[in-house]
Amino acid sequence: MPGDLVADPTHALDDVTIGAVVAELFGFHGAVAAHFNSERDQTALLVDEDGAQRVVKISHIATAAAEVDLEGRAAVWANRMDPGLPVAVPLPTLAGDLFAQSPRLIRLYNRLPGTSSRNGATLSPSAIKEFGAISARLGLALRGFFHPAAQRRLLWHVESRHQIRAMTDAIAGDANLVRAALDRFERNVAPLWGSMRAQPVHGDLTLDNVLFDGAEHVSGIIDFGDLTHTALVADVAAALASVGSTRTGGDLLSSLALFLDGYTAVNPLEPVERSVLADTLGLRMAITLTLSANRTDLDAANAEYLRSWDAGAWSLLRELDAATPRHLADTFGAPRTQPPTRTLMARRHVVFGSVLAPLTYGDPLTPIRGSGAILLDADGRSYIDAYNNVPVVGHAHPRVATAIADQVRLLSTNLRYLHPRAIELAERLVASMPPDSGLDTVLFLNSGSEATDLAWRIATAVTSNTGALVSDFAYHGVTTATTAFSPEQWRSDWTPDHVERFRVGAELTGALERLAARAHRPAALIVDPTYTSDGILLPGRDYHRAISATARQAGALVVADEVQAGFGRAGDHLWSFVGAGLSPDIVTLGKPMGNGYPVAAVIARRCDVEALASHTEFFSTYAGGPVAAVAATAVLDVIDDERLVEHAGAMGAVLRDRLSAGGLQVRGLGLLIGVQLPDAVEATAVLDEARLRGVLIGSTGRHNDVLKIRPPLVITPEQIEQVSVAVLDAVDSAVENQEKCVRKDA
Repeated sequence: MPGDLVADPTHALDDVTIGAVVAELFGFHGAVAAHFNSERDQTALLVDEDGAQRVVKISHIATAAAEVDLEGRAAVWANRMDPGLPVAVPLPTLAGDLFAQSPRLIRLYNRLPGTSSRNGATLSPSAIKEFGAISARLGLALRGFFHPAAQRRLLWHVESRHQIRAMTDAIAGDANLVRAALDRFERNVAPLWGSMRAQPVHGDLTLDNVLFDGAEHVSGIIDFGDLTHTALVADVAAALASVGSTRTGGDLLSSLALFLDGYTAVNPLEPVERSVLADTLGLRMAITLTLSANRTDLDAANAEYLRSWDAGAWSLLRELDAATPRHLADTFGAPRTQPPTRTLMARRHVVFGSVLAPLTYGDPLTPIRGSGAILLDADGRSYIDAYNNVPVVGHAHPRVATAIADQVRLLSTNLRYLHPRAIELAERLVASMPPDSGLDTVLFLNSGSEATDLAWRIATAVTSNTGALVSDFAYHGVTTATTAFSPEQWRSDWTPDHVERFRVGAELTGALERLAARAHRPAALIVDPTYTSDGILLPGRDYHRAISATARQAGALVVADEVQAGFGRAGDHLWSFVGAGLSPDIVTLGKPMGNGYPVAAVIARRCDVEALASHTEFFSTYAGGPVAAVAATAVLDVIDDERLVEHAGAMGAVLRDRLSAGGLQVRGLGLLIGVQLPDAVEATAVLDEARLRGVLIGSTGRHNDVLKIRPPLVITPEQIEQVSVAVLDAVDSAVENQEKCVRKDA
């Protein structure tokens, strides 16, 4: 349908026919006194002998009856919800319908007082503010409206932007500026679009479609021809475009701010809506210029009208392109850019000291929000987050966020009170364990470190032993007990007496002998089945069966630490230990369990937990409270409903193939991928180069020479392609820069 409306210019009816059809269908006997410009429909003013005026709208030949019905019913609904809104409502036909067909679809309206003003520069500050308030009132009036045809997509709509991009070659001016606006929207806004408030919106509430009386009060709202169901912010952007397209500099920004003052006094915008306004406004201008260029060629007779928006659109687009993020944030009320980096770093050091782990980049990143696999920083730049494994179902997933917000409004307490949410979550976790594993008891905590700490307490209670076995460069937590299990954290050659390391792929015999030499028998073999901190290593199922058997023969329990690779990341099962061939006595969960909300768990056999209970009672104030429970349950629901385990497997396979084809040494499974590089210097350089290309990755391994890639499981195929290209380019660039340095030193 959108394509038809471009390719098939309006076929106008003559004035005599218009008068006759209106008289026959509506009973109004008047003559055409004037025609109004229209992009695709035919609109005329009729006046009868008594001076009564009506406006007739004759739809484009390709317009469907359902769309005309949509537009009429929306106007009627808005008028009913807010009778004070001066909405143009279609008059009934003699048959009582909102429109007629003879043979074109025809509607009739009363002529509303006032005139439209395409030149926003002529409006006074009070008129701009009132325009904002009226726009907000119309949005509120339409939010409960429903019609099946509201899902239509016209070329003006944000959802049709990919079609628009394909049409930009027709632009005679700076097409690259238009494409840059499309790119900014795709990068900064598209990932957030589905998470914002959506409803039926007017779609074209511009100064063309708003009438003002002599006192500059809004006297009419006309033309629902672009009405659709989309994000509310799209409607705000359309109105802002008409206010700002004839203004520049400080006058532009102040007029946009005035409109928003009026709008938000009636309907406050959410922070995310404010933050995307500038780029959504830029997209609106890009669409305007692209359609103008294409339709002028197809409808030469209407070219002057179709191009009448061009000058203002170019002006506004250039202003937006040149504006600084801080100015835009001030104008739209979006989150302000953060204080200067050096200031923040100095303040950070004063309050945190030197014990805190260093920042990831030499030029630190300051993220302010995220959605899915996208992070947005304080300067308005977006990144694909292919590093942080906490938001396993994506940053700010609406189901998880809503579950947390709804529960915290109701109750936030602890497990000394009976509450179904924690019980339901525990039942889900037990059911997710392998059949016949005997893992039937759940204890909740707040972090993976606490979970591993508790697993250690259970293991020592069961075995009465004092030693632990961990991999060569493992990480298992930050408590006193778990730091001892984390060689990655050891400094100054400190080694705990009761802990022994084993090399991944090697037998445990030597480690057990070294423990015994220090008078320790093993209480626990603690294993991350993917050995993430060791460099993402996959020794295989037979290896895990062998070391498990050896550890058990020595008296130890086997602990599977799922904090790094659990919750579907491995791409073959919810838990990585299943595919790894590990049969644990205890499973620890953390990090991604609440998608950012602090919640963790230990799953063990009842008999082993009872061994701890014989020594002490277990309770943790916040562990397993209703808010934590609903967060973790929502994560499991999203993983199931969105089939993220399968998705992780498929996306990971694609990414590994792309990187391998580029000549890199790749290992991993699912969306936990390691890329072996020669040394830490090159790995650090690649991290920085990837960031410059809009992708965040990490590094790992004893020598910090392995790229660590672990995006949220919701990452899209398009984003996977971007990650692969960015990593390959980053490696090439890092190698090239190193070679230049070598030549320079020589």
